[in-house]
Amino acid sequence: MFKTPFLYGVITLSILLLLNCSNNGEPKSKKDLSNNPVAGGTLIIGISGDVDSFNPFYGESVSAQEITHLMLLGLADLDEHSDFKPEIARSWERSTDYSTLTYHLRRDAVWSDGFPITAHDVKFTYDLLMDEKVGSPLQGITEFIQEVSVVDSYTVTFTFSKAYPTQIFDTAREILPRHILKDIDPKNLRSHPFGKKPISSGPFKLKEWVEQQYIELVPNESYFGKKPYLDRVIFKIIPDQTNLLMQLKAGEIDMMTGVPLAEVDNLQANNPEINIRQVSGRVYYYIGYNQKNALFKNVQVRRALTMAINREQIIEGLLHGYGKKCYGPLPPIVEWAYTEDVETIAYDPRKARRILNNNKWIDQNDDGLLEKNNQPFEFTLITPTGNQLKSDVATVVQSHLSKIGIKVHIKVLEWTNFLKHLQSKNFDACVGALSTSFYVDPTPVFHSKSTHLFNAISYSNPKIDRLIEEGRKEMDRQKAKKIWDRFQKEIYGDQPFTFLFWADNIVAINKKFRDVTPIALSSVYNLEYWHKRPIQE
Repeated sequence: MFKTPFLYGVITLSILLLLNCSNNGEPKSKKDLSNNPVAGGTLIIGISGDVDSFNPFYGESVSAQEITHLMLLGLADLDEHSDFKPEIARSWERSTDYSTLTYHLRRDAVWSDGFPITAHDVKFTYDLLMDEKVGSPLQGITEFIQEVSVVDSYTVTFTFSKAYPTQIFDTAREILPRHILKDIDPKNLRSHPFGKKPISSGPFKLKEWVEQQYIELVPNESYFGKKPYLDRVIFKIIPDQTNLLMQLKAGEIDMMTGVPLAEVDNLQANNPEINIRQVSGRVYYYIGYNQKNALFKNVQVRRALTMAINREQIIEGLLHGYGKKCYGPLPPIVEWAYTEDVETIAYDPRKARRILNNNKWIDQNDDGLLEKNNQPFEFTLITPTGNQLKSDVATVVQSHLSKIGIKVHIKVLEWTNFLKHLQSKNFDACVGALSTSFYVDPTPVFHSKSTHLFNAISYSNPKIDRLIEEGRKEMDRQKAKKIWDRFQKEIYGDQPFTFLFWADNIVAINKKFRDVTPIALSSVYNLEYWHKRPIQE
């Protein structure tokens, strides 16, 4: 399912999807697959770090989650449109009062060792996850799960303590094999050999894992769905990004994700055997204005700051065009909730200066700086070390704001020190980036009650609070859509952040591979359908 645990600095966004599902779980684009794919071959994917565990309760890196889900399926999973599709479950339904959610499992799903996958595995998994002794970062998703009941071997019901829109997210996660783990002491689950040598329920199974070197997967002969075309998939661990790129160019690896944006054009121009896939990003960059600073309390001033920053130039110059303007914190990948129907703030430095003049910020002594009550308009913009893009953004913003009479000082801080400044509210403004998931819940960053959490800018707007609360409770998707549209218009109009851009994820892969479908959800989405180009082509 590739859902990331709620870690520090990562926003979980929620999505209202509790509709019944009855399709067969095959990719919607199957009709577009190449004619007569040829079975066989090896795909070598370069990754920058090793996996911590293949136990989905504990694997926290992106690589761990993506590789694990090739082997361990959930009851359902998101597709390329952010809609749920069946996996081990063939269908599901909810009660009219949203107090229960019942899954009907496939009867042909078995573990790679031949044992059937049943409702008992589902109950076992969630009973284990709810046990505090397990110590999983995912335990929070069980907060409102009262009970998991086995109706029969292929029917399982979740009972909730309250109705809420994201019940399917919390109940459709990867399932563990009861027959392998049933006798374990829960406090020893993290160290159990299963984390290193899991059995499989998905299209691939683990053949070999040599830590810090490579992970090799092969097709799972017991898988109920489409058997993979590829004979082997090797994840080669190459910690250095420059070395990753060199091995891609040399043909030592076939694929890498996160290609540096500055390298993309050169890679395309000089390596005709490589395809570039531009995947919609899940990370948005922003300038956050601390509302405790009197400079930023006035909404007209915040809007003028945004108006003075040329975001199109930033996207072209710093992202080399591989990104799109950001209109708020809801990501484009959550198609049903996303909108660009907002009153956009266009780049217009002259108008920005007029707005500031109207708010009594005037260059009183012809020194090029705006003043008010004999105080210049100047502030410090903090940014963390180790992120060249953020540093470059800070420099560009400093230059753009200087043109309208605002003096910006840039302060680069070591990461932990940067976080301490945010936590203590000891900053004027910051260059930030937030990673989004597939949930729609802006509470941690924009609700006034979250100022002690991730609302580092101390933003408080009763209208925004009300919209967030209404949206989080609304179970009807069409009604929720209207709420989130109003939220996006309101938050963009208020500009607590200057919402800069969504940065694309660039995936590079050798052209000898066909039907490659990396998406924002996963760079190896539908990997069982990928195949090598026939030699005669």
